[in-house]
Order: sequence, then C-alpha cells, then structure tokens
Amino acid sequence: MKNPISLDFQWCGINQLNEKAPSWLYDRLVEQGSLTALLKSQCVDFSVQVLSETLMMPPANIAKLLGRSASHSLCREVLLLCDGVPHVYAQSWITVEANELGLSNMGNKPLGERLFQESDWQRGALEVCHIQCSQSRKQLAALFSAPSMPFFARRSIFTNQNAKVLVCEIFNNGIE
Repeated sequence: MKNPISLDFQWCGINQLNEKAPSWLYDRLVEQGSLTALLKSQCVDFSVQVLSETLMMPPANIAKLLGRSASHSLCREVLLLCDGVPHVYAQSWITVEANELGLSNMGNKPLGERLFQESDWQRGALEVCHIQCSQSRKQLAALFSAPSMPFFARRSIFTNQNAKVLVCEIFNNGIE
C-alpha cells in the first residue's frame, strides 16, 4: 500500500501567506463556497478521478487535527479534472463517524459537493500554504504532468456533531 502525499506543510491564514499566488489561483484559494461548483462553472466537462480510498491510521499531524476519533480514518485521494486536465489534487481524511453519515464509497462523486449540499456540515477556517517540499512537489508534478514548481494548497475541516472531514486541495499551478 502506498502512502498518500504528505500534507505536513507550513499552514497559515490567507493573510499570512508569504508567497503571493497568481490572481487566477488566489480566487480559488480563498473561495468560501464549493470548489467543485466553481470548477464546474469554468469548464464544459468536470470529472473526478479516484486515485485511492483506504482506511488507515492518519499521520500524527492529521490525527491532531481530527481529534480523538481519528484512530482510523478513510484517506481519499482524487484528481479534479476540467475538460480532462487535472486542476486539483484533493486529499480528504474522513473519520469513522463521518463514514457512518454516508461519506464512504463516494466513487467518482465529488465529496465537496456533498458537504456543501448538506446543511449539517459546518466548514472551519481556511488555511493555505505554498508547498516548498521537494518530494511533495515531485509527486504533484507527476500527477499533474506539470513542471515541479512550488504549488499552492488550502485545507479546512468540516464538522457535523462528532464527525470530521479534513479536506486539502492542492492546485495545479501550470494552468490558468
């Protein structure tokens, strides 16, 4: 079993981001609504390519965010494609309680769309980062078929009572 791309980065609030994102990307980083809906509005053919969906122990940095219920969580890795081009690598960590609320076995359906359709899910604060880690950049470049440049990412935690979902989205900087 392969490990998911590490998300152990220097996360901060959008106003503390040291490196300025290009304006077209900045709008996506700060989007408070559904990124899926935004991407769908910008292309003809939107699709989700599932890379993996595995129940596993989250790394310490993820477990700390998810809290006590995170002993095992579903790690879902997908690419969000617009007109066949990968625009976003998304990695979600779905606690057992969230799985019990119907967030497992989503297949090629967008998780974000589901979270925004159900009013019981509350989104926490957005955090962003400029990914400098060369190993992560190399993995992302391979997924995006793009140069190994610094990538920008955002993450937030969705909560529904005791259920939590950490959603991290990393953007393909090689497109506009």
